[in-house]
Amino acid sequence: MVRKAIHRRGQVTVETAVLFGFVVAGLVAMAVYLQRGVQGGMKSNADSMGTQFQATTGWKVVTQSNTTETKTEIKSHQDTAYDQTLK
Repeated sequence: MVRKAIHRRGQVTVETAVLFGFVVAGLVAMAVYLQRGVQGGMKSNADSMGTQFQATTGWKVVTQSNTTETKTEIKSHQDTAYDQTLK
């Protein structure tokens, strides 16, 4: 009877160690994919900001302006019998 208790205790210890090993292996495998996902997100954000500055090429500034000019007339009627037009 004592031998069965010792064997069961040993079996429980081995089962716990194997289960713990599987959990640790799963976490390590997930860490690799999590790290790759975070690095991919950071690269995507960096690429959306634009190209990296290189000292050999210098700065290139491109500006474009689309403006339209409109003429507005404001008429004000007052009691003094004249119209005032602002330009």
